[in-house]
Amino acid sequence: MSEAAQSEGRVGPYSGTIAEAYRTPDLLAALADLPALLRAPQSAVLTAGRNRNVKIRVPRGGAPCELVVKVFAAEGALKNWLDFRRGSKARRTWLTAVALQTRGVGTPPPVGFLERWDGRRLAESYFLSEYVGGLTSFREELIRLFREDPVCEKFMALLQTVADAVRGMHAAGVLHNDLGNQNILLRRTGEARWADVQFVDLNRAAVRAALSARERARDISRIHLPSDFLRVFKEMYYGGPPPPPAFLRWERWYRQLYAAHCATRVWRHPWRTARRRRAEAGKPDYPAPREQWVWDERSGQAVSTLLPRDRGRYRRRGDAAAMARAAAAAAWGLRRAYRELLGQCYAAPVDLRSRVCVALEPRPQTWAREAALLDALGPIPTLLRFYHHEGPAQWDFRARALRDLRERGHTVAVALVQDRRAVREPERWRAFVERVLDDVGELAQWVEAGHAVNRVKWGVWNLAEQRRLLRAAVEAAGRHAAVRLTGPAAIDFDFPYVLAALRQAPEGFRLWALSHHLYVDRRGGPEGRQAGFGALEKLALARAIARGSPACEDRLIVSEVNWPLAGTGVYSPVGSPYVSPGPRRNDPSVSEDEYADYMLRYLTAALCSGLAHQVCWWRLAAHGYGLVDDAGEPWRERPAYGMLRQFLNTAGAGTFVGRLAPPAREGGGEFLFFETAAGRVCLATRVSGAGGGPMPVRYAEAADAFGRPLRDAAAALGRRPIYLLGCEAPAPSASR
Repeated sequence: MSEAAQSEGRVGPYSGTIAEAYRTPDLLAALADLPALLRAPQSAVLTAGRNRNVKIRVPRGGAPCELVVKVFAAEGALKNWLDFRRGSKARRTWLTAVALQTRGVGTPPPVGFLERWDGRRLAESYFLSEYVGGLTSFREELIRLFREDPVCEKFMALLQTVADAVRGMHAAGVLHNDLGNQNILLRRTGEARWADVQFVDLNRAAVRAALSARERARDISRIHLPSDFLRVFKEMYYGGPPPPPAFLRWERWYRQLYAAHCATRVWRHPWRTARRRRAEAGKPDYPAPREQWVWDERSGQAVSTLLPRDRGRYRRRGDAAAMARAAAAAAWGLRRAYRELLGQCYAAPVDLRSRVCVALEPRPQTWAREAALLDALGPIPTLLRFYHHEGPAQWDFRARALRDLRERGHTVAVALVQDRRAVREPERWRAFVERVLDDVGELAQWVEAGHAVNRVKWGVWNLAEQRRLLRAAVEAAGRHAAVRLTGPAAIDFDFPYVLAALRQAPEGFRLWALSHHLYVDRRGGPEGRQAGFGALEKLALARAIARGSPACEDRLIVSEVNWPLAGTGVYSPVGSPYVSPGPRRNDPSVSEDEYADYMLRYLTAALCSGLAHQVCWWRLAAHGYGLVDDAGEPWRERPAYGMLRQFLNTAGAGTFVGRLAPPAREGGGEFLFFETAAGRVCLATRVSGAGGGPMPVRYAEAADAFGRPLRDAAAALGRRPIYLLGCEAPAPSASR
């Protein structure tokens, strides 16, 4: 043993150090027989295993004092030899804890260390710290949130608290070297607040003047998080700038090394591993990757905990083949129907009444305001979602809101939204569907069964699970003759999945409509193309699927669409769950003005073409994507809200009767004609230019998208639609 260690002092049979503040005669006398204290009835084992943590009670200046004793297990000859030269684990823990405390980094107040050497064999070794009550660990809090309270905002607050503390520890020059989640203690101070982060298990730690990016990466590689939450954690750790590429490379490298180390532990320490597994059997653990379902109220969606490459590992391999077979079987008929539908676009009159639908999220505290905003749009159809994860109290409130909407003159559709538990436990899903349908099913215009079933973040990992959801809904709906089921409620330009999902429907059953969440890739306007398909072409393809499938009637409902709004952070569907530092690539977010323009152009393309039976805008009030911004007080009507209200008042209660699309050499643009109670109206747009060219339509008056009079319609004609009132009907030859 080094001379420095020998000079540290003695307590009974032990050498070591006790901090000056704890050197009272009664405490030192009690510590002289530590094994007896550890066996005393008032002691409590906090953590078992090879190295134990035991809470003991000792006198300190005549008053009781609670300490935690870390009891280090005896080591082999090689470890004894190393510890004799460099200091025992207890001594190293003490020195690091003092350094942490000195540098303002959280750790339980160190009391001292005691050890007993038998020659060069370490017979007993203890580290003592003050017991700090009310603490939990990062590991325990993550498990609790995943299993009991899977709310994204709470996860993000927890990650931020820990990331800040780890950054502070590293800034103080302390390298932990065993920074597992269980070694990060903290105190829960509220529903989504944590504080008082304290680092423990310090015997491997090192104290430096400064840490390199490589050392920081090595420490963080021990933190266990799902891969996308880990990405967020590393960005939080770096704070402002993005994590340097070198840091990310080293972190991946050390994480792979540690994974290999853990995988071979059973071969290196078979008995120790078996004991640990027995000790941990039955204790709460992290849910498996497929079972990690997290809800983000701010963006109104489930969020993925895994990066795309990791999500792919847990998908069923046979699903890709099933989708390929479904696409191949439908290809010829689909191609023919698609061409027919494109050729028929805008050819037939379309009654636009009840075609535009707005989705709502009723909450007791805001329902009156939301209902008033809806009423201002007129008797418009609405969509209410019933979420399995919210529970009976919220289901009952939404049912009351549905009846309220009916009394106000609105038709109401219903969407049934699953979570992972509903998928994992089909009887729970069945009971949920039956409850909602028994309550309001026959009041609903239609009922969408399932939600974004082709996106695993919503809890459905394969076609077999989607089939269970759909069939349970079909069986529950069979008890209600008036219920019209729609589905399969997939999202985005993923029609091979839709074809395969329709084949999962029970034989002989037909959905009332194909309902789909169609976002047009969210990049640019609805005319923008993805793999050669703009909004019109995607709508035609979806409608062709409905027309050709024996599991569906020839009817298409777009049950969710919007654009994410720039500057709304984590409230945006593409900003959630965390706004990463640095420039965004391929960001689909748009301004409020672009959002409004795209909305009208999408609605008119989907409805006036005759391809969609109904379009449901998601949603009325939401900070990140709604027609109304509900983030502040008072709520703020966005341009899209005013433009939708004007469209509904001017054309939405009429009949589309024709379309004029002059060639580009004549100024281009699009002119949609409507017969209304007030006369003929034309909605005019020129997407490809700024306006100023000749107007191919005669009209009496002109108004902008909000209904305000225009003095020069030709100059105003551009990407934002304008209204031409008292206009002439288009020539039949030009109306296509």
